[in-house]
Amino acid sequence: MAKQARAELTRLLLLDAAATLFYRDGYAATSMVDIAREAGVTKGGLYFHFSSKDEICDEVQSAAVAVLHGHVARARGSRPHLCRLAGLSRALMGWLDEDAKVGASFRLAREMGSNDPRFVAFVRAWMGQVRAHIAAAHGAGELSPHVRPDLAALLVVVTCVGLETAAASGTIPAGTDLAGTLSELWRVLEVAQPADPAAAEATGT
Repeated sequence: MAKQARAELTRLLLLDAAATLFYRDGYAATSMVDIAREAGVTKGGLYFHFSSKDEICDEVQSAAVAVLHGHVARARGSRPHLCRLAGLSRALMGWLDEDAKVGASFRLAREMGSNDPRFVAFVRAWMGQVRAHIAAAHGAGELSPHVRPDLAALLVVVTCVGLETAAASGTIPAGTDLAGTLSELWRVLEVAQPADPAAAEATGT
């Protein structure tokens, strides 16, 4: 059991190291040797657990998807669907600051997604959840009848991706509170939404 526990710890160290390097330096600039060195593991130890960089990439994204699914499961049934969508988008911004596996998955999609669909596994899972929340909100009557669910989902995705890209490119100051920024956007949208359905009909919102 002790040997198995050590092997599992080594695997986790390698995944954390790979995620950190993918997020910081990108996929192309990260080598297997870099990952082993970052984790403090021998090259032989690395290849015992992972046969290639692509395999590690898949594992990093799987771990990020698990974070996503865990959040969705905890929030299930607790609030209206749009509130859950807002919570998911804020959580995503927090993960980009705090969880290298999620950050790496976003960078992998941004830099490598056009070359190979395997690099967008996490982003596809996240986008699917956004669409699911929008569809559920639409079905529950939480959306204005003038709002197209497909466009609403697209706007949420574009906003989150835009914030991530702006932070990664240095377009916005380093250390910007992405979750707080997105919270402010949701607050503005909530304030802008008419409380009176008749007013919504009159203004076309």
